Amino acid sequence: MTRLTRIELFGLIGAGAAAAGVHAAIAPEHLREWAPLGASFVAVAILLAAAVAALALRPDDPRLVTALGALLATVAGGYVVTRLAAIPPLDPEREPFDALGICTSAIEVFGLVLAIYVHTPRRRLPSLSLSSGGRR
Repeated sequence: MTRLTRIELFGLIGAGAAAAGVHAAIAPEHLREWAPLGASFVAVAILLAAAVAALALRPDDPRLVTALGALLATVAGGYVVTRLAAIPPLDPEREPFDALGICTSAIEVFGLVLAIYVHTPRRRLPSLSLSSGGRR
């Protein structure tokens, strides 16, 4: 992995912070609805906020990019799973898809794709020479 560009760093931090903020904002509603589900939202918000803070403090540590990407993947995947099936320890019934969840998951997937992108070795394209040894 090469050093993160500003836009990559801001994209990762933005995706993680947005996801943390949404989970923190809706945690109280979920705590009232079903305590284990609400507690999982609190835990996700804390973990995302910690990962974002760690990456902001140490942007050159590739392990933090990996950790944030894995966390975003887990949360986005968890949203889809809880829409397809009930998970009794967290939520006794299957939840319907909703606009906020879909948009938040899209942001999380964006962060995951960006984390994968920054870990992908970048190959330089061969430079095109504008001057030619022989003219056509």
